[in-house]
Amino acid sequence: MPQDIDGGFVSMQDALDAWEPFAIALLMETAKRYNGFVTYTELSHAVQTRSGITHKGLLTNWIGGLLQRVIYHCRDNDLPHLSSLCVTADGTVGTGYSNVPLLLGDVESTSLDQLDDHAARMRLECYRYFGAELPPGGGEPTLTPKAKAAREWKFAQAKMARPPEICPVHFITLPATGRCDECD
Repeated sequence: MPQDIDGGFVSMQDALDAWEPFAIALLMETAKRYNGFVTYTELSHAVQTRSGITHKGLLTNWIGGLLQRVIYHCRDNDLPHLSSLCVTADGTVGTGYSNVPLLLGDVESTSLDQLDDHAARMRLECYRYFGAELPPGGGEPTLTPKAKAAREWKFAQAKMARPPEICPVHFITLPATGRCDECD
């Protein structure tokens, strides 16, 4: 349950109302730094500190509601989607971000990898719109360092994986010895 600075109960609706402008302000500041982003935890800490309203419950139980408000704020004010700047501890956008491509009519961007690619494009739009100093050529959509490393590792693992060897006579998987038990 959200509480004010004196320990008094605050409704979730009132807490979200109080946190929303702080979340938007932080994300706008973040958008002024090329390749800038904040984690859910950082956003959570900032809005609670600045508003004086805290929430002791699980972050995952309420941060999505706050980011949903950011999504609608951006839509209603014709802004690039600032929620793309907020990522999980592993550097990826959460599943709640899927509402952004849906609002934009991009129903193809639904898997987590596609959501991260979509968010990278939206982050670049944010950097451009909010005046980040861009590299020559205007910058490019980029994954967060952790998301990029995880994707590269996953790709490397898939590339290294090879199909099992099969006995050409019995069509069974060969054991580690490389010799078919049925042929011996």
